[in-house]
Amino acid sequence: MSRGTATLLMVVGLAMIATPASARWYKWVDESGNISYQDQPPPSNSEQSAQVLNKNGVTLQHIPSRAEERENRRLAKIETEQRQRDDALIKAFPLESDLINTRDKRITHIDGSVSRMYEQLVILNSRLVSIEDRVNVRIERELSPSQALESDRIAVTRSIDSTNALIKSKLRERRLVMSQFDNDLARYRDLKSGVTTSGATASFSD
Repeated sequence: MSRGTATLLMVVGLAMIATPASARWYKWVDESGNISYQDQPPPSNSEQSAQVLNKNGVTLQHIPSRAEERENRRLAKIETEQRQRDDALIKAFPLESDLINTRDKRITHIDGSVSRMYEQLVILNSRLVSIEDRVNVRIERELSPSQALESDRIAVTRSIDSTNALIKSKLRERRLVMSQFDNDLARYRDLKSGVTTSGATASFSD
């Protein structure tokens, strides 16, 4: 311990002894990194946390810094939102089977859409093959493909590309829905069993 620090602590200690028993001291680190002891709270624009001490130097209260206050508000908001989702989850699905049935209906609907798209894709590919055959016949006859055939080929090719993109999108949606429902189901079981760990989250897929 340096001589300056020892002197500071001695002065603070004597000041505390000389103050009434009900007096409080405030300890914080100032902008220069120095520990400050005052009988008044730190400046309102201080970014540092502070401690409220009694005359014996015992911490009575922790005054959070602005950063700590922001973090506390953020965590409180997350907790409130989680509680709201939990309440909605339990109210929407009185029984676990209700949640599972809802999941299965969503998945069945998506699977049906994907199945119809695949059927449409078969038809489109068949049309494209037919167009290509007609184009090849004209080429064998040393004729250029007609404008109508070219237009049909472009239109069908675009439809095939669009259908493939929709299928991929639906399959991504299916994976997302399954993941969300898996999270909801795990959270639902925790809530029903009385386990409410703060780290768990529920997406509530209705």
